[in-house]
Amino acid sequence: MKKLSIFGGLFVLLCTMIACGDKTKSNPEADSLRTELTEQMEAMDEMNLFLDAVNMSMDSVVDMEGTVLRTSGESPLSRKEQIKQNMEAYKKILEQQRERLNILEKKLSDSNAYSEKMKKTIESLKQQLEEKDAAIAKLSEELEQRNYQIEELKDNVDQLNVQVAEQEEDIKAKAEEIDQRTNQMNEVYYFMGDKNALKDAGLAESGFLKKLKLNTSNFNKNLFKKIDKRDTKIISIPSKKAEVMTPMPEGSYKINKTGDNSSELVITDPTRFWSVSPYLVIRY
Repeated sequence: MKKLSIFGGLFVLLCTMIACGDKTKSNPEADSLRTELTEQMEAMDEMNLFLDAVNMSMDSVVDMEGTVLRTSGESPLSRKEQIKQNMEAYKKILEQQRERLNILEKKLSDSNAYSEKMKKTIESLKQQLEEKDAAIAKLSEELEQRNYQIEELKDNVDQLNVQVAEQEEDIKAKAEEIDQRTNQMNEVYYFMGDKNALKDAGLAESGFLKKLKLNTSNFNKNLFKKIDKRDTKIISIPSKKAEVMTPMPEGSYKINKTGDNSSELVITDPTRFWSVSPYLVIRY
């Protein structure tokens, strides 16, 4: 900072007094002014050095301001925690700078060198600190508000996840119910045996001319073997001769001999074959 004009005036006055005085005699007034001027110059130099230090510190404040939002992916802390730490460090720098300005202001107020220009400089620096305080306060508020919004969003996501989980359970339960009903709809039953076995099971009786007659009034599920009509297309029979006793539609099946004492029932049209009854009785 430039020296003040008052010291220039004092210096000119001192020189004039020295020139006008006797060069060989001591001039107490000139000596007093010279001493005063020297002290004022030293005080001003000290103030300027201190003010330069303050200005350099203000530069560090500006530099720190640019690092508040800077975070590192290598840090174990979250981005929010890193920003909080940066803000705390920034606040400490602002507080140190405020203390320096208070010291400078006190020194200047105690000195005759306290000029209007210096006063305005200090006021300007204080104003800058106030603005930066306000900025860091606003940033803290935004950070907390953003954290609130994140927590609120997290709660919404958690609630949505619960709803999705409940819906998934409901869908799973309904799917299982549908599968169960579908399986039940495709359940069919068959009984296979000779004449005596059919009679013993109460599924057949002797009719006209002792011809074996199917007894449909005694179809007990426990006597039949359960199968899935979607999967079962062939039923093996332990005899070369076999007869379908239940009224399955003609053309929906055929019986093929497979060996000397074996044959098989081949269901060629499952939909038609099981359309009449879900029960199949085979005599061999």
